[in-house]
Amino acid sequence: MWTKDLFGTEKPVIGMLHLAALPTDPGYDQNGGVQAVLDRAREDLHALQDGGIDAVLFCNEFSIPYVTDVRVVTVASMARIIGELKSEIKVPFGVDVAMDPYKCFDLAAATGASFVRESLFGAYAGDYGITVYEMGEIERHRADVGCRNTYTLATLVPEGARQIAERDIEDIARSVTFAVAPSALLVYGNNAGATVDTSLIERAAKAVDTPIFASNGVKANTVADILSIADGCVVGTWLKYDGKFYNKVDVSRVKELMANARKARGEE
Repeated sequence: MWTKDLFGTEKPVIGMLHLAALPTDPGYDQNGGVQAVLDRAREDLHALQDGGIDAVLFCNEFSIPYVTDVRVVTVASMARIIGELKSEIKVPFGVDVAMDPYKCFDLAAATGASFVRESLFGAYAGDYGITVYEMGEIERHRADVGCRNTYTLATLVPEGARQIAERDIEDIARSVTFAVAPSALLVYGNNAGATVDTSLIERAAKAVDTPIFASNGVKANTVADILSIADGCVVGTWLKYDGKFYNKVDVSRVKELMANARKARGEE
């Protein structure tokens, strides 16, 4: 399986590196500037790696509320931060530009990311109104910027949204796997840190051969159960001090979660 080749394990745990608000974001710190975002990102990167994480995923998570056409300066700032940290990154890394798949592939091309996490298909109604991801255009843009070999972790249904067509998760998994062959499919909870419905992971896994990842809500006391069902997971909020979304990464929490993950994978 490709996950073993890239991550060194068949059931990887990917740690989120939530970037602080960037230029044009409502919460951007004008006084600290991009340098302050970089300094915090460096701290979180080392906490994740020192804790034994399998991979790191850079995301403009604190750009809330998100836009579907991310400003160029925001992506340029992300590229600067990743570029300055590149020599310190010791594990595979990916990128996620919420909620803009075109800019996500641009960033992957610029930084040499091994994988992306993104919504790549579907039409949804939710907190952001009506959002449409035109997978034909997205796939062509991916090819245009040279990311055909970049692994794709594709969202089945985004958090805080419902597919307009209200199709069963099995139908979505089968049709998008046929159309664009994502490297893995992601199952979300309702919002950041929310518990994932493991029955959805099981249903999607029975429908397709594509790996199914849990994309949020993973905790130290649930990671073993999740990895017994899923082919990998992405974890962010629980790794922060006190499990709070806006806090920095707590290396002791990373170590605790990864110890349980390795045990569940039979590595200890």
